[in-house]
Amino acid sequence: RLDYSTGAEAFLLEPQSTNLITYSEDFSQWTLLSAGTGTNPIVNSNNAISPDGTQNATKIVFNKGDSSSDSDYSLIRFDNGMADIDGTASIYLRSDVDVDIELSPDFNNYTTLNVTTEWQRFTVIDSTSDRINMGLRGTYPSNNTATVYAWGAQLEQGSYATSYIPTSGTTVTRNQELC
Repeated sequence: RLDYSTGAEAFLLEPQSTNLITYSEDFSQWTLLSAGTGTNPIVNSNNAISPDGTQNATKIVFNKGDSSSDSDYSLIRFDNGMADIDGTASIYLRSDVDVDIELSPDFNNYTTLNVTTEWQRFTVIDSTSDRINMGLRGTYPSNNTATVYAWGAQLEQGSYATSYIPTSGTTVTRNQELC
């Protein structure tokens, strides 16, 4: 497209976006939740090498107990405290062995993720996004315990995940990128 301010052609590489998760790498700031046979997740910060090459990934151990209903769960949550948005939640995860966990951008619509030994960025899109919930609940998935390494959580408005925007106590906005 033509950039009218300079007369040169410019192409949008990435739109402006805001990471609404104020602690994208510090999961000790997230809320631990459990009920029924579940126990609060165990969070160990700076436990593993993250995708950025530094030792700042968090080890999280979930245990929903001998679960038989959706009222049994072990979850970690970050709530942005704002109104629902049409949004995308994303997070980088890996594990020591393949394991299934649940991820939700609200408290109702969960997606089962197969976390492997390789770092992957998982993304969930929802029209009522206002938080990230992650862990084990009810009979979904079938495993009662799971250990994962987490890094780089992001919640942003829009129908797809943009490149990771690190935060440390506040939301952060990245300007659009043109070339």
